[in-house]
Amino acid sequence: MVLYSNEQTPLLDKQQLNGDITHFPQVHPITEDMKIVHHGVSRLVMIDRYSFKDTEKKTLKVGDFVVLTVKEDPKFPARGLGFIQSLNKEEGFAEIWIEQEYRSSLDSPDEQEKGIITRPLEVIEKPLEVFYEQIAKRNATGLSAVETTDEQRKVSFDRFYDQLSKLNFIPAGRVLYGAGSETEVTFFNCYVMPFIADSREGISDHRKQVMEIMSRGGGVGTNGSTLRPRNTLARGVNGKSSGSVSWLDDIAKLTHLVEQGGSRRGAQMIMLADWHPDIYEFIISKMRNPRILRYLIENTEDEMIKKLVNEKLNFKPLTPQEEAMYQGILNYRTIAGMGGFSEAIMRDAETKLNDGGTYSVHNPEFLTGANISITLTDDFMKAVEQDGEHQLRFPAVESYSADEMIAYNEQWHKIGDVREWERLGREVRVYRTIKARALWDLINICATYSAEPGIFFIDNANNETNAKAYGQQVVATNPCGGLRLTLKIAG
Repeated sequence: MVLYSNEQTPLLDKQQLNGDITHFPQVHPITEDMKIVHHGVSRLVMIDRYSFKDTEKKTLKVGDFVVLTVKEDPKFPARGLGFIQSLNKEEGFAEIWIEQEYRSSLDSPDEQEKGIITRPLEVIEKPLEVFYEQIAKRNATGLSAVETTDEQRKVSFDRFYDQLSKLNFIPAGRVLYGAGSETEVTFFNCYVMPFIADSREGISDHRKQVMEIMSRGGGVGTNGSTLRPRNTLARGVNGKSSGSVSWLDDIAKLTHLVEQGGSRRGAQMIMLADWHPDIYEFIISKMRNPRILRYLIENTEDEMIKKLVNEKLNFKPLTPQEEAMYQGILNYRTIAGMGGFSEAIMRDAETKLNDGGTYSVHNPEFLTGANISITLTDDFMKAVEQDGEHQLRFPAVESYSADEMIAYNEQWHKIGDVREWERLGREVRVYRTIKARALWDLINICATYSAEPGIFFIDNANNETNAKAYGQQVVATNPCGGLRLTLKIAG
């Protein structure tokens, strides 16, 4: 049964929902004093990410309030709220009335006007908590559960609920979702991983931990600077390393593969040090704008940048038929004063003819599962200021003896800084000496036109952190901190 207002807008049937809630001991029923529903994006986020849901859809019925994917797009799906108008569980779909503010994402004008769409059940979820106070009660229940007596639990519950329901204190998102839910999701939003051990086993262990954290709803920060550079000898298999960037892309792909606790997709921040020999490749590999890549070729004197950009760019020459078609479009402008062709079409035809083909990029999905940032050292920034040189270097694993390799395998990933490794008396190989401003310019050009990479002043962080009092160091940032840095440099 669907309840309607006078304007024929579906209404939430609180009595029916409370009946459904009795099947879920984690969820608190709706009471008359509950008022907080939030509005706009805040309401959608509350319902979509933090509300406890009937994930098995065992209580799903006509008239239910639901959250769903209104537009299925692999990269940018659109979520929205609505009410079920009809339900066919046998066929696995439902007809849903979509609230007005979410209709702009619908595909057809008819759907946008009527607001009625048909969607498969797998993209539909039924929230059982539709008031913020319900979430606050669940959180207060979960957070007070550590008390040892019923009396103490009651006191703690009342204290927590008083602050939560007044919005004086709002926990992090993973706490809002997880506390009191009796699930195994993490209560921490984001994590920073230790440096990766430079071995197949080390990479596999790191990947496993990232996957486990993300499956429980946490975001992950990774610094890949301990992975040996591209084409470096891997003596154990008498071959060459595919490089840090390829392994980091493999880790980044987990974001697309792992469905997190709740509806949130994964979040990763991956970093690489300014001294790492793969730093150019790291930055360029994620650039997906052919125009900027061509600009780099035309405006750099660094042959390595040109080489990597050419590897990233893909050029498809025009066929004779395509060349004739685009020339015909330009001729039509001359004959008919542009006729039915827009100026954008004319410019596109002219560009393709001038280029002789179409530029695109190889592997456009590379590293898209993570934001990327560069850890900048004081040494590098001084070289930029003085227009000096900067060395790209890494432990000299190719020339290490068996005993030196044992020490490398045991210690390098605990240190993670080539400067400190050298201070300890370990041999370091200089792969290239570059102009510091060439790397600095590359960072700024890519950040300006694609909002990445971000920058993280790693020496400043370690000089200022309280963690050093505990003998610890800053390795990277998590996605939350790193994303802010990315947005800042892009702005």
